[in-house]
Amino acid sequence: MNNRQRIDQLLSMAWNSQSTARTLAIVNQILEISPGNVDALIMKADITENLTAKTKLLARALEALNDPENYEAEDREVLLYVVNQRLAFALFYDGKFAEAFTFCKEAVKYGEAIDDPEADETKAAVKSMYYRLLVMRGDWSRILEEAMKDEEHSLAWGYSRLIAAWMLAPGNARSICAGMFWDVLMLGADVPFYMLGYFPEPGDEASDEAHDEFDFALLFYDSLSVSEDFYQWFTRGTILFGLLSGRFEEKEREYLLDVLDTLGGYEEYEKMSSLIVEGDDEAVIEMLAANKCLAE
Repeated sequence: MNNRQRIDQLLSMAWNSQSTARTLAIVNQILEISPGNVDALIMKADITENLTAKTKLLARALEALNDPENYEAEDREVLLYVVNQRLAFALFYDGKFAEAFTFCKEAVKYGEAIDDPEADETKAAVKSMYYRLLVMRGDWSRILEEAMKDEEHSLAWGYSRLIAAWMLAPGNARSICAGMFWDVLMLGADVPFYMLGYFPEPGDEASDEAHDEFDFALLFYDSLSVSEDFYQWFTRGTILFGLLSGRFEEKEREYLLDVLDTLGGYEEYEKMSSLIVEGDDEAVIEMLAANKCLAE
């Protein structure tokens, strides 16, 4: 058995292993034979908790991929996507946002070239991080450029577009931003309540959708602080919708009505209370949008 056959055998064993310790032992054997084996480096990085060590392993994998002669073009693109997206996440969670952005851009580029339904979930996560990093960089024009050509209208797309539109014309584009606010509620009606701390983390019994919305809120919640005016306006819209959709308990309503009054939204609440009858979230949001709530 030559080295290539031995490595293939060990990779198969590692992929099928149910034990982290056994997987680590196997990938270490592979790396002794072939220190630049990309599959082994990726697997070792995936089970390495230390972010610095994880980043070093992935950097080695990326270096190995620099030689296109070692891989079929399609295989190489997939591996470049995998390594870049893992590097982006590792650097992001290590607080190295500028470096994370570089690899995130590459992951988005390679992800767009991959037609693999199994990669769709990770591609969506990478795109969310890309938008989040653009918000952190304050690159408002690029966000709107990306949003215009993005066919996937995700939560990250909606929130980034809303924030960018506000920041490009602070206080002067409320009519446009109001429409965008009601759009993001259509994408996930509970997200603003997680972001502002009105709802607790969903429990184990909650739906996958609830957990996804909470995870997104964790990623984006501090982006609401791009400006005090935006934060207050966003809070006003969230409370208005929460009151009209019955999301708050009775004991909270009086306090939140006072907060809404302070934020300048009490008259809107009174007007909409007389118009909205019981309905689902979509019906309430459509009524608020049709009446241009938050537009002034």
